[in-house]
Amino acid sequence: MPFIPKAFDRNQVMLTSFDSLVDEHSIARIIDYFVNHVDLAAMGFSNTNPSEEGRPCYPADCYVKLYLYGYRNNIRSSRKLEKACKVNVEVMWLMGGLKPDFRSISDFRKDNIDCMRLLFKEFIKRVTVDEKMGFVSVDGSKFKAWNSKDRNFTIHKLDDRIQWLEDHVEEYLRLIDISDENEDIEEGEFTKEELDEKLRKTQERLERYCGYREYMEANNLTQISLTDADSRLMKNKNGMEVSYNVQTAVDSDTHLMLDYQMTNQVTDHGLIASTLDEIRQEKDGILESVADKGYQQDEDMIECLENGIIPNVILPDGKDTCQLDLEYVETEHDTFSTAPDEIKKTLQAGEIPAVYNNFIEKIEVVEVRRLEGKSEQKERLKSPYGSEEEMRARAAEGYFVRDPEADRVYCPGGAILRHKCIKPNGATRYANKAACKKCPYRAQCTPSGTPWKETDFGKDSLEKKAHWWPNDDDPNDKPPKRKSIQKGKHYEKVKMVRITFRPNKQKMSQRLCISEHPFGTIKRAMGATYFLLKGKSKVSGEFALLATGYNLSRVENMFGFDELMRKVGNDIA
Repeated sequence: MPFIPKAFDRNQVMLTSFDSLVDEHSIARIIDYFVNHVDLAAMGFSNTNPSEEGRPCYPADCYVKLYLYGYRNNIRSSRKLEKACKVNVEVMWLMGGLKPDFRSISDFRKDNIDCMRLLFKEFIKRVTVDEKMGFVSVDGSKFKAWNSKDRNFTIHKLDDRIQWLEDHVEEYLRLIDISDENEDIEEGEFTKEELDEKLRKTQERLERYCGYREYMEANNLTQISLTDADSRLMKNKNGMEVSYNVQTAVDSDTHLMLDYQMTNQVTDHGLIASTLDEIRQEKDGILESVADKGYQQDEDMIECLENGIIPNVILPDGKDTCQLDLEYVETEHDTFSTAPDEIKKTLQAGEIPAVYNNFIEKIEVVEVRRLEGKSEQKERLKSPYGSEEEMRARAAEGYFVRDPEADRVYCPGGAILRHKCIKPNGATRYANKAACKKCPYRAQCTPSGTPWKETDFGKDSLEKKAHWWPNDDDPNDKPPKRKSIQKGKHYEKVKMVRITFRPNKQKMSQRLCISEHPFGTIKRAMGATYFLLKGKSKVSGEFALLATGYNLSRVENMFGFDELMRKVGNDIA
């Protein structure tokens, strides 16, 4: 069979227009029509009212069209966008032939990054104004920040680095002393000048790391990032990465992303209410949501119910209901109102709001006993030792000694165990993986198959005897016991409202089909697994462009071209 003949001659002169080169139903036409019908000046965009003096500037609408098209089609960097203005026919059509350089493109994004969220909200309002919405699925995903792991330090990592540098300083000092005594330098050995330079650089690095640790301890930080200060080291499917935890709210019927929240919280606990806050304010009536078991937190679920949000959170295996307690407040309330203030008053009064009749299984007022005056403030734990040296000396006798003020533990091996987490029973867990690797007592201290030591301390515990340490048969050598904080205290009876809430399993089973594919589209189809900007506010603005790009892809499949053009062109203000 012969080849298909070429459609045209490259040297043939043609009479055409740019509009005829762009497909009749191209997404570029949707973007162009939407931006032309949006009041960019009201949103705060720059370059909307240029001055008559000075050098002419590029109009704001061209930049906005360029960024919406670029993020929708995996063209995100300013240099790639600059190139697209010269080679991409649709971009040339959008820009009207304008070709700004990459610095101008980058500066516009930098100067107007906070306005991108308003643009996202405006688009979603226009395309959903006539649509029937379902419940909302909340989910989170990690996106890499512009910060390498080498520029991120946890307190454990700093402890290990500082110890490593201190050992190198001692070694360099020893080699310098040997060099002073022996002037003959063998082949392959460092000269005294080279050793002095290495010592200077090591000491500078050690001083810098010690400064980082002091800053973290003074500000009660668990980690610090040097390039993007707001990013945090998080665990994802690819291991540990310095990232942001992006929370999204996706509608179950349209699968459109209705809102998002940019966080640097490592886990998803307690993020439902804050993610859905703006959606609830814009919605009449209650808002029903679903989320996975990583979101379960009683305080967050109570806040949701008080604000008119149904938190269908997947419960631990074997549980169909959960009990939520809040303080009883006797006050006047409207049981049939859907206003968040009235719903909150009704719940606090121990009654089920009318809009919750199908969601709350039971509500009752119960009396509980608690320490008088201890509902909010806990007594501060104090160590019986006056200094760090005394604590280390005690630890060297075979004890794990807790410093409650610095929130750390000194172990018999001379290392510092740092705060790791708080267990469900209220105990605090301490560990130091790096120190355990080099500890001479590792074989005796850690159980078989455990790579490092983890020790738990109760709220009143200050010392723990190492079970593997040899006994010295001294009856007086016992850990100091702190008197119970409950001794001499009085109990009081208080009324609490106990809510028995049963999440909707049928809706929770649909969560995967709703929340997962928007992240997949953004990360795979749009190629956005990482952020280009730095700082929480700028990253939030960048994700607004990604979310708008996803919604553009979604509405293309939902509506016909003419209907979509009508929706994005309607001013709903």
